[in-house]
Amino acid sequence: MADVSKHSKKNEKLSHSFKGRLDKLGCPYTEGVDESWVLELIFKPGEPRIRLLQWLFAKFDSKLNELLDPEHAPIESKMDSRIQRLLYVSSTLGLCRYDDVDLIRGVTIGSKQTAFMDQLLDLVCIMDTSEDPREKIFQSPGIVCESSGLQDQFTSDCNYIDQLVLEEKMSTLFKTSVNLLPPDINKNIETKMVEKGLSKEKPPSPDIQKLIEQANIVSNTLDRQTLTLQELSETFTYSECDPSFLSTTSRTMQVVLSELSQLVVSFSYCYENEMRVWCNKTPPVLTDLGIAFKRVYNVLKIFVEYLTSLEGIRQSYSNLGQYVNNKSTTKTNFVHTSQLALENVHECVNILDESIQRQDIASTSMASYLST
Repeated sequence: MADVSKHSKKNEKLSHSFKGRLDKLGCPYTEGVDESWVLELIFKPGEPRIRLLQWLFAKFDSKLNELLDPEHAPIESKMDSRIQRLLYVSSTLGLCRYDDVDLIRGVTIGSKQTAFMDQLLDLVCIMDTSEDPREKIFQSPGIVCESSGLQDQFTSDCNYIDQLVLEEKMSTLFKTSVNLLPPDINKNIETKMVEKGLSKEKPPSPDIQKLIEQANIVSNTLDRQTLTLQELSETFTYSECDPSFLSTTSRTMQVVLSELSQLVVSFSYCYENEMRVWCNKTPPVLTDLGIAFKRVYNVLKIFVEYLTSLEGIRQSYSNLGQYVNNKSTTKTNFVHTSQLALENVHECVNILDESIQRQDIASTSMASYLST
């Protein structure tokens, strides 16, 4: 119970310290909020925490806003995500290691995040106070006070350096080796070297001939591109346009690029928080079960083709039987019609015979009458 009470008091003290310094700096994200919510803003991973870090770094130095803000970032830095740019700035200021991505995301232990935010707020407060002409005096690191003597300032600075030396690994600040490539490219190179059975301590010597060939290829490509650019410059002439048209076009492009920048920021946030976790998963180990599935699939495919052929034969047989039935029905109708016509002819012949017989009888009677 005592530990819980002690932990609660520590959180209250910490939130009060953070809230006071952020309010003094004029942070728009903590204006009019409760002190307990400040800890959630600082320690909970998400978009609000990233925006708070961006604001603090921009408050520390306005030039950093051009690097951190996607709308003002140069083209070469837009290739990196916001997390990587924040990590670069933090490591440059000595607040964390160059590869401590989890600290920037906010997924590390609470004590580490507390030390990081505490030091960052101290730096921003000192910079903000130093720019204030009313308080532009010697200040102790991490402590912003009304006044301080030169001897007190020197003693405090020495204690601060001693604390840094004792708490941090100072050997990392004085490394003799320099990595010219980014950490991800170095990791890929090391992985490929392990796959080839090579060691990191004893890398293979470069093949001078291959390097010369590659340099020649790059030189030839550059020459071709230069010639293409010269041809385009000679072929097309660029005339001056109406200033109003250029202004309208530039504003339209600015709106489109701003929307595109927002889409890039949304994708970067989604990638960092939702997709990147799955990108670091180890690849699955495939088995020989796929060969069996492929064999079964081929057999089923042949069986389906047989069934399709049988269906075609059955359809053809059905069509043929229907055709024969239609022909038989037509022939039966023709025979029936012929029989009816023949009967009609017989009736006509009988009627003619009766008529001839009546004519003969009438002629005989007339002859005998005339003779008498």
